[in-house]
Amino acid sequence: MLQKARAAFPTKLRERAFEGAFFSVVLIAMAGWVYFITLLLVRLFLWFFA
Repeated sequence: MLQKARAAFPTKLRERAFEGAFFSVVLIAMAGWVYFITLLLVRLFLWFFA
């Protein structure tokens, strides 16, 4: 029983690490899009009111 749990541990750890890496890449991409859209909106307002 204990050996089975020990054998499954690295697999679970690898899966969690992959999920964490994927989640962090998605968060960085979303932050980049938010920054890009905000920058475009600011430029649009500056152009409109200038």
